[in-house]
Amino acid sequence: MEGPQIAFLVLLLALTSYLGNRLWATINGPSYKERILRLATADQQLSNHTSEFARPEILQVTEGIYMAIGYALANSIMIEGKDGIVIVDVTESYETGQAIMAAFRNITKKPVAAIVYTHNHADHTYGAKAFIENETSPPDIWAHESINKEFRRTFTANAAAYRRAMRQFGVFLPDSVNSGIGKTLKFDGGKASIGIVFPTKFVHQKITNLTMAGIDMSIVHIPGETDDQIGIWLPKQEAFLCADDVYKAFPNLYAIRGTPDRNLLQWVESIDTIIGYNPQYLVPSHTRPVVGQSNIQDILTAYRDAIQFIHDQTVRYINAGMDLIDITKKVTLPKNLGEHPYLQEFYGTVEWSVKTVFTSYLGWFSGDAVDLSPLSKRDRADKMVKLVGVSKLLEQAREALRGKEFQWALELSSHVLLTNPGHREATEIKLDCLTSLGSRQKSANGRNYYLTSAFEIAGLVDSSSSLKRNREAGIKVLPIILIFRALQIRFKPEDCGHMTTSVYFNFQDSNTHISVVIRNGIVIVKQEECLQCDIIVTTTETTFKTMIGSRIRAITAYGSGELEIQGGAMNFRNIMSCFERN
Repeated sequence: MEGPQIAFLVLLLALTSYLGNRLWATINGPSYKERILRLATADQQLSNHTSEFARPEILQVTEGIYMAIGYALANSIMIEGKDGIVIVDVTESYETGQAIMAAFRNITKKPVAAIVYTHNHADHTYGAKAFIENETSPPDIWAHESINKEFRRTFTANAAAYRRAMRQFGVFLPDSVNSGIGKTLKFDGGKASIGIVFPTKFVHQKITNLTMAGIDMSIVHIPGETDDQIGIWLPKQEAFLCADDVYKAFPNLYAIRGTPDRNLLQWVESIDTIIGYNPQYLVPSHTRPVVGQSNIQDILTAYRDAIQFIHDQTVRYINAGMDLIDITKKVTLPKNLGEHPYLQEFYGTVEWSVKTVFTSYLGWFSGDAVDLSPLSKRDRADKMVKLVGVSKLLEQAREALRGKEFQWALELSSHVLLTNPGHREATEIKLDCLTSLGSRQKSANGRNYYLTSAFEIAGLVDSSSSLKRNREAGIKVLPIILIFRALQIRFKPEDCGHMTTSVYFNFQDSNTHISVVIRNGIVIVKQEECLQCDIIVTTTETTFKTMIGSRIRAITAYGSGELEIQGGAMNFRNIMSCFERN
């Protein structure tokens, strides 16, 4: 080969390598990140809504009531009494809680007499440790009696809910406008730590009258966004702390991060309860306080009427035999409600709300026999490709994208990617669709979800490491029985379905006894002694939690004497291998 030919070949190879690297960077690296951010815009009304909680500040609602807003997704509220303070909601992380507590301490040095959780959500409970200044004599923590049931449900589907919540709140986005009801959720596992403390006192009735730190109050059960929701009536100030039943955004009648259907009529009844108090001050756990009886009555009436309207009209069209998607196009709020400042779709949306009403009455089945046992997404994609071919699907996707039919282009490009993972053009089309759809969302939840999905597909976001950190942090603070309940849904019957055995765990540091029975591919957990079990394990909660958190192996703990096993160490090891680790 002649010199010029060799030089040309070297140049060609270098150019090919350069272009290949440029292409890879475009799809997966910083340059594509910049492209997404250039394409991504935000609804102007949503951007303007940020002023509701733009900066961290302490607001004095009225005498003795202070609100910390702008520090996190949720507010934290301090009620000052004669000889102490009551903290209502503690935000989502220990670090945020510390910042708020420091700000509260600029107002008063009175001790924390009690903490109240209005409900179980992380942004209201995970920062509690920051408000406990004396761990040897901690304050009572009050909640509704059903909160532990809600915690258990949340922890059961933790991995799926976490990933979806990170998308909904835009935690990993470099440019999240806001979260609809707060600036941002500060909960990514790397910059925030879990400081949850479980409640010690519970309310059981509709209304519970208490005096804390010399403050007369009524704790009122107001189920709405959650079934364990409680509000607080302060008669001296004529103030009602309404938790998450009302905030300055359309209510999240369904959360796309994944929640059970919310009972709309129950929510309406709870707002009617608040209306009955005729408060002079309305103090929500998201967005700013409202002052004035007339103003508050207008907001509450519009809010409850909008929720009832969604319910009633959806059921009306259900009974008319309409398809779910058709109903979502049919139900729109009346003009006076749709234009109300407290019903702008910055958080929940009418469309998602209609869907939750449908499923709450009829479940997942549409009523059309074609939907009884539909094809999987992968099977449908395979058949679409076989029917028209990849090139035709891409041609139609490009045409749809040019015509701004983003949903159709998204579906077509998704068919291609299911059958041809990593396909360059299909990936680019899908990313453009997700970015365009996200940019057109008035709902922060919708915008964040679309854009985070785009970042994930581009390989720019990976929530797995954050999930692992949060899982390890959660294991440290969870009651041991909840950890065992979680093990039930980590069992691998494909590997261990043949197994029939039992294990008794004796935790000496907490005097807790738990029995585990494995049979028929399931795990049964009971909080009881089982001296007849096949294997008896004696250890401490600390050692076991460390082992479950993957920081030490069972064999290491056994060798060091931290784990005593009767019935065979290898048998115990084989049993533990039946549970997913990650």
